[in-house]
Amino acid sequence: SVNMTSTISTRLDKKEINEIESFAKEEDLDKSTFVKKMLHKSLEEYKIERAFKLYREGKASLWKAAALAEKSLWEMLELMKEYDAYLNYDVGEFERDLKNLN
Repeated sequence: SVNMTSTISTRLDKKEINEIESFAKEEDLDKSTFVKKMLHKSLEEYKIERAFKLYREGKASLWKAAALAEKSLWEMLELMKEYDAYLNYDVGEFERDLKNLN
């Protein structure tokens, strides 16, 4: 499949622009590539935070949260401590997740 791209523009203050230019230069990247890299990293982080929020609120099982974050169940279990999330698991949820593994 062809990866379609489009352009987004946004206004940044001078301090942010200076930081982008400085960090991009430090990494030997052009500004556009650096911004894309940072945006990708931020979106990944946002997906994980959102998934754990839904999990903590009981709106998503851990399995569903992992799918929303585009992580494996094992990766989500490893990330739980970092995101201050605790296992909220009952027998029914465990049985459903076991069925999903097969």
